[in-house]
Amino acid sequence: MLDTEPYSFTSEDLPALIHGEPRAGASLFTLSLLSELFRQGEPILFLSEQEEAKNEFLTLTDNPDIFTLSSEEEVMIAQEHHVIHITKGHELLLPHLLENLPDKMERVILIKNIEMFSSDTIALFYRHPLVIFSGDLNKSADKESLLQLKFNAKFFFSPLHNDIRLTLPPLERYHGYFLGRISQGIVHLDQTS
Repeated sequence: MLDTEPYSFTSEDLPALIHGEPRAGASLFTLSLLSELFRQGEPILFLSEQEEAKNEFLTLTDNPDIFTLSSEEEVMIAQEHHVIHITKGHELLLPHLLENLPDKMERVILIKNIEMFSSDTIALFYRHPLVIFSGDLNKSADKESLLQLKFNAKFFFSPLHNDIRLTLPPLERYHGYFLGRISQGIVHLDQTS
């Protein structure tokens, strides 16, 4: 929901930045947004700190075909799957995967838990048109670099520390402030659908 109206996010809303401190609602919103893009037919490359995010995504999407990359030998197999998942523990496989992934520019890329990934990994996607950077910017070494990028959508579920660029309105838990290409307002998940 955007304010009180239904709003469906599409790949035209990408690239996107989603910021939230733990328990602010950004993680659930991020995975719900990714599942919406999946339902729209978008192929996905999904990085997360741990397996729990993948399990939540599976729940939100009724268990789609998802491949978790865990070795270099699996790179060629991974590219055959609609959804590829990589955990923080296997992030060094990412450059090799990208070298061999023919549809990498057509895939929605989600980096969840940006504060946990290396700056090298984050920088791989600075110019990707379909990227979603999500996590706690306050704990990210890449905060300033990310805030300088151009995004079609930005979501803030909690304030940025020591930052006067954006003053958020009061937000309830699981609500975020959305700054989009043509609109802005309070976003939250519709729990009735």
